[in-house]
Amino acid sequence: MDTYNPSELVAVCESILEDGELSGDELYHLAEWLNDHREACIHWPGNLLVKPLQEVWADGKLTKTEMRQIGRLLVQIRKEWAKRRAEEAFELAADLVRRIANNIDLSRPLLPSVPFITHVKSHTEVGVRYDVDLSGPTCSCPNWRAYRHSLPPGHLTRCCKHVFDAYSLLEPEAGWPGWLGAFFNLASPPHPQQDWMVLQIGQGFILASTAPTGWANVFVEEGGSYDRFGYNIFENRWAYGIEPTGSKQIRRAIVNAMKR
Repeated sequence: MDTYNPSELVAVCESILEDGELSGDELYHLAEWLNDHREACIHWPGNLLVKPLQEVWADGKLTKTEMRQIGRLLVQIRKEWAKRRAEEAFELAADLVRRIANNIDLSRPLLPSVPFITHVKSHTEVGVRYDVDLSGPTCSCPNWRAYRHSLPPGHLTRCCKHVFDAYSLLEPEAGWPGWLGAFFNLASPPHPQQDWMVLQIGQGFILASTAPTGWANVFVEEGGSYDRFGYNIFENRWAYGIEPTGSKQIRRAIVNAMKR
């Protein structure tokens, strides 16, 4: 495994790209840096730069075409570095999630906090991406900034579409535990005024929401796996006439929560 850290050389390359056009002095500085750091020449990205720089200085002349080619190579290095950093961050976050998933307290309706930032594509606008940070979680999309930003950290209703997408990227091989997995896989972005509670009926935990629009969401374990149910507090009925285990206690808890 290559343990060489190329960050210092990448910083040199990025400093050269700060203005719009490379100069001979900048390329000379880059060549001098590589001469002074021989180990960098045998590792990425130094091993990509050595030959082009040698060719540039071979005849003692530096043409605009050569500078342009080196410039494009530096841009490619910058993009590859960003990709590598993103992959490294993902691997670290995925490893952390595996440990977090084994210790999640399912007695509390809270999202796991994961120090992971990613870019998620818009579901409706081509070419638009939003920044999602799962430590809050937070999202830069208009829906999140308008309706979810003031909710406490870890609140389930902080999940917009893009936060759901980001959590799905890090789902452990064994899946998210209990009601949390059902929430991530079966729920839609909650209404901004929706609150949540965890009920313990029998041996299992049940996740239920309030019903600001009339419908409450309920996630109950049935037959060894969690399923989603809906309860309408105004019409006093379960969606499709299908009641979950413990329906009376669940209904009572939802109604009492709405009275607070």
